[in-house]
Amino acid sequence: MTTMLPKVLEIERHQLADYARVDYAITKGEDDVAALEELCLGPNELRREASVVRDRTVLAVREVRNNMAKRAITAKSMQGPLVESLRQRSRFAVVDTVDASLRARCFASLECVPTLTLICHFIDAIKAGDLARAESVRFEFQTREDRHEYAVTSRAIFAQFTPSEPADILKRIAKICRAAEMADARVVDLFRRCDPIFVFHRVKPADRGPDRSQVFDTSLLGARLAPPRQRAIVSVRSAFAA
Repeated sequence: MTTMLPKVLEIERHQLADYARVDYAITKGEDDVAALEELCLGPNELRREASVVRDRTVLAVREVRNNMAKRAITAKSMQGPLVESLRQRSRFAVVDTVDASLRARCFASLECVPTLTLICHFIDAIKAGDLARAESVRFEFQTREDRHEYAVTSRAIFAQFTPSEPADILKRIAKICRAAEMADARVVDLFRRCDPIFVFHRVKPADRGPDRSQVFDTSLLGARLAPPRQRAIVSVRSAFAA
């Protein structure tokens, strides 16, 4: 577990940096589309220019986004071993019957220990790396009626010596995965930002021409006709599939 934290920190650093790159590129793409709307362009030209902006932006962030997805997969694969390690550390033995027997003997030995002395036992267990005993001591302390007399001391000790590294690693793994999801959401934002242009400039029935207003010019993405949000998501996934 001690070797896992530096690796997670490195992954997190690269992940957040890449998200910043994706966000910057998408924001610029959104600004470029907004600028197109201010120009006196015809529907077809507006659609074509907006498609250029969209496709250019997607291509610019595709490799970065793929790297983010790979890091998220790597981070998720680390969760299982970490949780299992925490579970094993909190046990007295691997075998359930043995674990239950040792746990019962531990609680029996703690019954005669004064409440204040339990705090010392907790510190000793933590220093020895005996997480199972430390948690048992903490539980025994919480059952004592006079524990409130030592509330200030116990809170300070428990907070200081409670192992925080595993929880910190899990939080960082969640942040890594969330950054990948946010990057996807930003790309979808760009596609949805383009949608109003295409919906607003529809071909009128009187024109008797094919209604292409709801079809993206997706020569690079390969999207098909679909509802606005679904179309955007499908197109985004197609863009990052390569």
